[in-house]
Amino acid sequence: MGYSTSFTQGITLLLTLHAMQENIGEAITPTKLLAEYAGIPFSSAVKTLKSLSSAGITATKEGVGGGSMLAKPISQITLLDVFIAIEQDSPLFKMHMGINCDKTKVDDLKKRVEVCIDNAADAMKESLRRVILENIWTGENLL
Repeated sequence: MGYSTSFTQGITLLLTLHAMQENIGEAITPTKLLAEYAGIPFSSAVKTLKSLSSAGITATKEGVGGGSMLAKPISQITLLDVFIAIEQDSPLFKMHMGINCDKTKVDDLKKRVEVCIDNAADAMKESLRRVILENIWTGENLL
């Protein structure tokens, strides 16, 4: 599969931000503290938060008292939103078709494999689309 650990780190960071907001009343959480609470290396947290912010899922405040906050409630954030923010246009699956036979046959086989892989990627994206972070937070309506 073609996705990175940043995807699950993004989910973790968002749920941690929500916890900080809900349990402590902190709307803005310093990145260093957020990374520590989420158990994610600081440099990874910075990179992931930048992607989430670019996608409009989180917002940042610079300077003293700065940090990150949710830009929208977890009831409006799907796993697909997080996936797209982190992975952008990276394909879910990488293709390799090194079959050594006549070119026409190889082209036909590649097309058939691509259809199967595209169907699997579409199914995964649909599954991610159906889960909102609130489902994970509450444990309700999980597939």
